Amino acid sequence: MFLVHYGHMRKETALGAIAGIIILGGVVFYAATRPASSQAPASPLSGTSYVEHAQYYDIAANYASSTPLASGANTTAIAQMKQFVSGTIAQFKADGNFANLTAADVKTLGLDQGRKETLEIKYLMASSPRTISYIFTVYEDTLGAHGNTFFHTFTFDTSTGAPLALADLFAPGSDYLATLSALSRAKLPKIIGDNGNAQMLESGTTPDAKNFSDFFFDNHNLVVLFDPYKVAPYSSGPQTLYIPTSELASILKPGYR
Repeated sequence: MFLVHYGHMRKETALGAIAGIIILGGVVFYAATRPASSQAPASPLSGTSYVEHAQYYDIAANYASSTPLASGANTTAIAQMKQFVSGTIAQFKADGNFANLTAADVKTLGLDQGRKETLEIKYLMASSPRTISYIFTVYEDTLGAHGNTFFHTFTFDTSTGAPLALADLFAPGSDYLATLSALSRAKLPKIIGDNGNAQMLESGTTPDAKNFSDFFFDNHNLVVLFDPYKVAPYSSGPQTLYIPTSELASILKPGYR
């Protein structure tokens, strides 16, 4: 079942947690925590959290401090997540080009009026009898029309400690991408509702591994996350697809059924 970094949640609460974090988390964070002063830390990312308040941006990030994996695998998993967070922060700063903004840039973006760009990285955990997953939600507000969100997941086999790519879940030779594509196209229209876009749905669910790369197991469901714009208009938000493992039993490896 889903777990939050700050404690256990009931499943129905957790199912809404991702959507809440995605749609509201960044906006609420920006409004509630932006300080009047600006101060950047002297050291790079360390520990399991990072907060930086600079003149033109605010950053808050978290990642797991431990996993239930064996010691060597645990160390590797933590390092992978730390690298992801560190790399995302570095990319945000590079894209913002904050050290080289001109006076015209500052004025155009409203930075001279106290506005700031924002990066927030949060995570949830999910588990199944054979896996543990860490689901990162990254929210960026770069002062455009609206903030943007994307996902990144890390899934590990709790028996072997190995990180799992999508292909690792399925029996060799199975056409799992075609199956995931067909199931997504059958199930997502009802999830998205009346605001769906057939062309976006078709494009975002082609039998390509990159379309299903953000996945995890939640008990006996394979869950696939789709970023905003991936399979529906931005106004529809991100989409979460639950596929019971029973519907994939013929192609999943036995340990993941």
